[in-house]
Parts: sequence; structure tokens; C-alpha cells
Amino acid sequence: MSVIHALGDQWSKAEFAHQLALVLASRPGVAELFSGATTLTTVCNLIAGMSYQADDARFTKDPVHQDGFVLSNDTLISIFHDCFRLLFIKDVQAGGLSQAEQLILALAKRIATDTAVESLQDAAVVQRQQMIQFSEQLEGLYRQRRSASKNMR
Repeated sequence: MSVIHALGDQWSKAEFAHQLALVLASRPGVAELFSGATTLTTVCNLIAGMSYQADDARFTKDPVHQDGFVLSNDTLISIFHDCFRLLFIKDVQAGGLSQAEQLILALAKRIATDTAVESLQDAAVVQRQQMIQFSEQLEGLYRQRRSASKNMR
């Protein structure tokens, strides 16, 4: 029985990743981030793998909604905040991210900066601000790393 539940959860995760890809593809400026080898589908599958939990209320399917999942601005900010925190820590500690992980950070910043504060609940406003602030810190870290790399030559 647990195998059936696990398969069901994987199916729901895949549905979530697909719905996320549709929502992100419809947002302005997202397509320009995907001119490299990594596709939006790959990034959305990675996001789903990092954030999706079957028992999390954010991932509850809405039977009224045609596509199943309702991905409001609050939900998008929350999901990207989860991924951003994990990748921020990985990048600061390990010093290297895959192209897909770098795209998630870029998407998180884009979504945070493009989402109007007025459209968010208080918790999402805080998460949005944290992503913007930590993105700026990461950019500073990248500049330091590039400078140190140039000085070593």
C-alpha cells in the first residue's frame, strides 16, 4: 500500500512541476533566463523536488481549479523562498551551484522583485524582502570571488 501512496505522491509532484512551468512561462522576463542548456521543465522539476511535500497545505489540489494547483503570488513567493534558502546556504558553504540551481536563484529574485507588495500577505512580504536582500548579498559574494580569482592569476 505504501508503494501506491509513494507513486501517487510522485505523480502529484510531477503535476505540480508541470503547473509551475506553465505559470512561470506566462510571466514576463522568465523566458529570457532560459537561453542556455537548462530548460524551464528541468528547473521546475528541481524546484518540485526541493519544495513539494504531499502533506503541505501549499500543495493541496483545488478541485474547482481546472489545473489542480492554485499558484498564487503568496504560494510562488513561499516556494521560491524555500528553494532560495537551501541554495543560498549551499552556495555560501560549498561555493558552487549547477546551472539549474543558479537559474532557481535568478528566478527567485525575478519573482520577488516583480511581485507587488500590495498583492501579498504579511508572511510573503517578509519572504520577498529576504530573497531580495540575500540576492544582493550573493551578488557581492560573487564579485568577491571573481576579484579573488583575478588576483590569483
